[in-house]
Amino acid sequence: MYYIPTTYLTVRDDEGPIVFQREDLMRYSGNRGLIASGVTFRLLGAAFEDLCPNEIPHREYFRFRTSFPGDEVRDGIELVTRAVLKGRYFVDTSIAPDFAPQTPANGAMYFEVAYLDRAFAYSFDHNIFTKEWADEVIKHQEGSLSEEEHARYLEYKYEVLGKLLTRMNVFNYREPIPVTRLNR
Repeated sequence: MYYIPTTYLTVRDDEGPIVFQREDLMRYSGNRGLIASGVTFRLLGAAFEDLCPNEIPHREYFRFRTSFPGDEVRDGIELVTRAVLKGRYFVDTSIAPDFAPQTPANGAMYFEVAYLDRAFAYSFDHNIFTKEWADEVIKHQEGSLSEEEHARYLEYKYEVLGKLLTRMNVFNYREPIPVTRLNR
């Protein structure tokens, strides 16, 4: 038996299905958001599985609350679900539980996702979002001192992306929560 990671996300709107390849998220985020593209891909894949199994979810029915302030994850979620522009995406850095990996931007790798009348909370694994990851982001995300350092940082980001896309489990927390936590 083999574990075969998925390579696409399918949502629908009123006129039918829309398929996003994981490479679409990578292209949309660019090199700056490579890791964010993997976060978005795995988060949405888990949410689809947990909240609307055996159906193609309607992109307009998702709501998000997160303690992760990063633009590239937000943008990827917008691409797939249209939640940001439709007012269904909220950042609140105070909601993260202590077990969620902290980010260099004073947030955490913690997300709450609702679909219709169900909701789940997700926290990414500390074995992926390590102190090394935070240190690398702080040191290089806004630019490196040399082309060689930036090339090494880009290589590092692809390593983290590889973990996000190929590990069977990338979460340290994945549990149902009351949907009322996302009602506004």
